[in-house]
Amino acid sequence: MTTFERRDRRPATADGSDPALDSLVVLVAESHGYGCRSVPGDVMLLDGPQRLHIGMRNLRQLARQVPRDDWPALVADHVGTIITAIEEPLDLSDFELVRGLLRSRVYPVEARTGRLISRPFAPGLIEAIVADTPTTVRTVVTDDVVGWPVTTDELFAVGRDGVRADGPLECDVIDDTGIRVLEGSTFYAATHLVWLESYLDPGPYGALAVAPTRSTIAACSIRKDTALVTAERLRLFADDAHEDGPGSLTPDLFWWRGGSLTLLERTGAGRAALPADFLRFVESLP
Repeated sequence: MTTFERRDRRPATADGSDPALDSLVVLVAESHGYGCRSVPGDVMLLDGPQRLHIGMRNLRQLARQVPRDDWPALVADHVGTIITAIEEPLDLSDFELVRGLLRSRVYPVEARTGRLISRPFAPGLIEAIVADTPTTVRTVVTDDVVGWPVTTDELFAVGRDGVRADGPLECDVIDDTGIRVLEGSTFYAATHLVWLESYLDPGPYGALAVAPTRSTIAACSIRKDTALVTAERLRLFADDAHEDGPGSLTPDLFWWRGGSLTLLERTGAGRAALPADFLRFVESLP
């Protein structure tokens, strides 16, 4: 079975919108001493010793992947981990001690806040610095870096080095056009787009790439004879993987060139819905 087939939309084994999942969040929150209520944005707001938010879309995506009988344990672990991360904050004051924990993580642009250490990664995406511990992943904010002996650029270089040192993603060539799906048990798959040439030869024209979730990316070198069908297949793959999650990033298609990503906006139906200037570029290829 190919990866494309594995990611075809499938009947959910449990209805992610079931109010039972919301009720479990409330029960777990109350067991930790928090009140809990739904607020706009598909979020549960927890009020208690701290105020924090539980994103329900990601939790529903996680719930679809396990039997319904496992929901109580899933919710208890998910909510408990978030509460622990807030109530028992890491001491990040000593840069040399925390350096080995730092990673570069890609988020949807909607995750950006004024205090987050972040910068643009691609249209619709940002790159942020996080501290990765055995129990939680915690974003680094401006207060954390006061006194750190590094510039912002140096900090992102440390984060990227940390991701790369964790090892490569698993790479599968899944169809006759040479599409590679790169995935792993990691929150940092999209960061690997920075060194995509380690996984495929982009040649002189670059590659088409998608980053639908935190754990999965896919890409293929651009060739005149396969570019349009590759683009269509990558869009379908990204749409399905982004919907399934968990950790959805973007369903968009990008043109990768030398580590930079250009958005190829959807322009309607047919011909992979690609922009006219990109289609002209493909037609000009030898």
